[in-house]
Amino acid sequence: MTENNLQDWVGRSSTEEDTADGVNAARLATLLEQEPQDSSEPQRLFPVGHWLQFAEDDVPMSDLGTDGHAKLGAALPPVDLPRRMWAGSKLEFHAPILAGQKLSRTTTIESITEKTGGSGRLCFVVLRHEVSADGNLATTDRHTIVYREATSAPEGSAAAPARADSPAPEGWDWVRSVRPNEVTLFRYSALTFNSHRIHYDHPYVTGVEGYPGLVTHGPLTATLLLDAFMKIHPEATVATYDFRAKSPLFANEQIHLVGRSTGANTHELEAIAPDGKTAIAATVTTES
Repeated sequence: MTENNLQDWVGRSSTEEDTADGVNAARLATLLEQEPQDSSEPQRLFPVGHWLQFAEDDVPMSDLGTDGHAKLGAALPPVDLPRRMWAGSKLEFHAPILAGQKLSRTTTIESITEKTGGSGRLCFVVLRHEVSADGNLATTDRHTIVYREATSAPEGSAAAPARADSPAPEGWDWVRSVRPNEVTLFRYSALTFNSHRIHYDHPYVTGVEGYPGLVTHGPLTATLLLDAFMKIHPEATVATYDFRAKSPLFANEQIHLVGRSTGANTHELEAIAPDGKTAIAATVTTES
């Protein structure tokens, strides 16, 4: 991996077209156990419902890498680190997306940063997605992907049972607990056409990537966290959502989703792992 070659990709952009899918929006609502929307009103996609559009892995089987993702070097830079994760997003919601609207997404490679951490070499790629609905900007999503080295010794060494439950944390305005299992992960992978093997292939994720079990999708946890916030604040209109993945979560683990107000229109959220560590840290702002 050479800095110059990768930096040549910064600024490249591409545009895709799609139609806002009401069926998948309804299926996400089912997954989240939301109340049905009023059928007399236009169906709104969940704020991060654009993640169900523009499927990243909607490529021929021959164009998939060994991890199940689309091969690098086409739309994304040819980073020579084999393990990738969704590290976070900074989202601005300009207008709701309605089922049936014509969508376009312009994706620009905003930055590529190489670092060395405790786990070895890392590469952070920031993509700026600008999603328009019927020609009007609806969502801006700055999406960070992190690439990591292959494991020489598996982190989990082998398959391991889920971590034991922990008590609900204190000091938050509200707490909701969830336990995504293999079926949850399968349904979310199907909704997003995500073929990354860490979410469904147990021998691969434990033996090759070195995790102790199936990895819960970062955007799934972020969706569950935002959904919990919106159920607690049903009248709020979300203006921005900024989240960072700090540590992985695994199928069948209890996750505490927590939040507290930090101002008139600002809120701090976290998804907390069974060991008490923060798995996702997030902030939400709402319209006044």
